[in-house]
Order: sequence, then C-alpha cells, then structure tokens
Amino acid sequence: MKRRTILALSALALGTTSLAAGCKPAPPPAPEGLDASASYMIREFYRDDAFFGAGIQGFMGWYEDEGYLLVGEQANSENTDSFTVNDLANSDIEHLALADLEGGRDVATAAGVVSLAEMDCSWKESEALLTRADQDTVFDGTWEGYSREFQTSRPNFEAAQAEGDMAEVDVDLGRFIEGFDMTPYESSILLTRNFPDPASLLGVNIPEYEMFLDLRHGYFDIDGEMTPVLAILTFTVDESYGPNGENGLRQSYSIELNVARPDDKTLRMLAVWAEPVSNIADPDDPFVLNYAVNTSLAASDRMTEVCTGAVEIPPEE
Repeated sequence: MKRRTILALSALALGTTSLAAGCKPAPPPAPEGLDASASYMIREFYRDDAFFGAGIQGFMGWYEDEGYLLVGEQANSENTDSFTVNDLANSDIEHLALADLEGGRDVATAAGVVSLAEMDCSWKESEALLTRADQDTVFDGTWEGYSREFQTSRPNFEAAQAEGDMAEVDVDLGRFIEGFDMTPYESSILLTRNFPDPASLLGVNIPEYEMFLDLRHGYFDIDGEMTPVLAILTFTVDESYGPNGENGLRQSYSIELNVARPDDKTLRMLAVWAEPVSNIADPDDPFVLNYAVNTSLAASDRMTEVCTGAVEIPPEE
C-alpha cells in the first residue's frame, strides 16, 4: 500500500467515487476557526482523505492564529469562556449509530470545551498508548474499569504506523453501513467498541456505558509538510444512569487530534461535548466545563510522564 498523501484542496484530481455511483465532489475549503473545524471533523470523520483533511487544516489554521495560547493552560472561574466550543448540530451526528433517548435527543444540550497540550511523546508513542485496550492502566485513576473490543485489525493498523505505510482512503467509509468492506483500509482506520466505567467524582458515580472509539491515522498536509496525525472520534451510544436514576451520562461526543511536532513532541487537542446528569451541577455549569478541560489536560500530562519514564506502567496483557 502506498503512503497516504492528503491534500484537502486537490480532490478534483482524485477522480474517485463515493459509496454511491458518480464522481466525488471536491471537498470544501478548510473550515475557519475552532468551532467550525471541530464540528466539521465530527461530521466528516468517515469521509475520504481529502474531505477529512480539510478539517485538520482548519484546526491547525486556528491553532497557529490563536489556539497556541491555550496550550497547557488550565481552566478556572476566570477563563472558562476561553475553552468553550459552540454546540453541535443534529447534522453533525446524524451519521452515527445512536440510540433513541427518552424524551428525544437534543444535541445542543451537550456542552462543549476544548483542551490543548504539547506532550513529550513522539506521535508513535502517543498512538501506542491510545491504542491499548487497558485504558484504565494508561490513565490510572480516570477509570474504575475499561474494556475494548477491536472491530477491525489492530495488527494491520499498528504495522502501518511502524512502517509509515497507511492506505489511502479514497472512498467514504461506510462505518455503519451493513456489508461495507473495511478490510482495504484497516491500515488507516481502527474501529473499536468500548465499555468504560468512570471513577466517581465528589460522590457522583456514572455507571459503565457503551462508547464507540475509532482511530484514524495518516500523513496530512500541514503548512506544506506531510505530517503524521492521529485522529480519534468517540460517542456514547445510549444514556446511562445509576441505580437511583439521578446521576449518569445522557450523551457525549468528542474529536481528538494528535499531531506530530518537532523534537519528538505531539500536540494533543481534545474537543468534547457532554451532557452529564447529576444532582451537583448542570452540564454547562463552569465547574463542570472546567473539570472537563482540566481532566483532559491531566490525561495529556499523564502520557508525558509515561513517555519520559517518570511513571512506569506494566505492559499490556
């Protein structure tokens, strides 16, 4: 398989076809700003390389203009608004395999935030940690338990990373279309089904829930250089509540980028929209939003500690 070359504005030269017959349209220009880029990458995650790559270019444009100011910054009562992301729209999530929620699903009630960190991990080290099935070991203290089912070939995905030889994704991926053959693209995308059990916070215990987490890696055009990027999309399938029905997670979506940087560092961006249900605070309460930002930042710090040897974790069983 050839090394992936992704040029977000060059789809006119691809001449590929989509899942339906006919010519594939040119991808749109890179979205502008964090809000547009983040929602775009949720919406277009399973599109061909050129389409999805436009979202990465849009995010990196925002990062170079102003996002760099948030790298490594914690959220507090004075700066919450700096980390908030606009609401998702129904059109951003309509392609996902979601259950019907009691009372209907209103994606606008899932509040969004972003965190950014530069980790002392190479992109390959970052990907290796995020691919592991035992995420409760990687992020000790975040999860009470964690199980992961690999739905496509993990060995093919990891071998492609080691060799830098990812297949070009030249079609839209039918992730939730029955009969779609993902085999030709297993070196570029890894599909997983997960059952995380979050650690309790201030006596609030959200029970285990079902979550899809899909990883997509390749070389993307960033400022004229083909740069390794690992992108991760997650979403919860259904709402989940504790025994008394007071505490739970109604819905959650996220997009994550891990972008290779000079000197074997990795820029990690995580945008997450969530609607936790508790008797402590509403989903858009600054306390909840700040906690989400700082938890993500702590996870990035944890990865740095593992990569630098400051913290040792056992090999995956």
